[in-house]
Amino acid sequence: MRIMRSVLFGAIFEFFIFGCWSLKNTRIIVPEAVRIDDDVTLTCQYDLESAQLYSIKWYRNDEEFYRFVPKEAPPAQQFNVQYVNVNLTASDSSRVTLTSVKRATSGQYKCEVSADAPLFHTEIETAALLVAEVPLDGPVLKIDVHKLAPGAHLRANCTTPGSHPPMNVTWSINDRPIRNGVDSYRASIDKSIYRFDSLPGLDTVRSTIHLKTAPDSFHNGKLTLRCTANLFDLYESSKEIDVLEDAPQLALVIDGSNDQRNHGFREGNSVVGAMGMLLLLVVLG
Repeated sequence: MRIMRSVLFGAIFEFFIFGCWSLKNTRIIVPEAVRIDDDVTLTCQYDLESAQLYSIKWYRNDEEFYRFVPKEAPPAQQFNVQYVNVNLTASDSSRVTLTSVKRATSGQYKCEVSADAPLFHTEIETAALLVAEVPLDGPVLKIDVHKLAPGAHLRANCTTPGSHPPMNVTWSINDRPIRNGVDSYRASIDKSIYRFDSLPGLDTVRSTIHLKTAPDSFHNGKLTLRCTANLFDLYESSKEIDVLEDAPQLALVIDGSNDQRNHGFREGNSVVGAMGMLLLLVVLG
């Protein structure tokens, strides 16, 4: 019983004496994706209240690569982890800067914050970092016909340049987004991913759309089809093609009464011409 009371008293004592000096609100900030060979800064935010910082440690896939201990000299220290290069001058007790990141730098990153004695309260937060390979070229849009009548079927494909990871492709007609089978076009959109020997480690996406046009698909005699390729907030590029409306031609209508009048006019001219020729022969005779 005495032991239980001692434990309870100690817990209450710690709560009232140190409770207001505890570590809380730890938060890690890592970009969702960065370009290969770029520098990136990872941030660990926390609130120590009145406590002192004992240490902050950074890990990639559970391997420690950076540590900051204020009481040590120097306080910042880097550990050798492959594909993780730290810029010590741009790193401190709340941030760490990685330089010239590679695809293999991708992984799960963790910051571990510890308050100083007597509690050494520790909190850990994790986040994923993806290093992307982003192309310079835009997508290629191809279509089977360039002139269509309303109600005809349209087929087109959009091919992205190689990237890592694969890109996302979206479609629109006259600036109206097209979704797979859920709008008036009843569009069918298929996606395939290819890898080519000429682009090792990169993915090429081919998106193919099939849809049926309608009279309201054409604005001012044309339909504008656009595909857009994007990769996080690092890349976005669009291509578009105008498809002309193949409208039926109006037939030339000839009024029958006019035709009769024209026919009579031609006959009258023939009679006048014959009489004139006869008169000329009489005079010459």
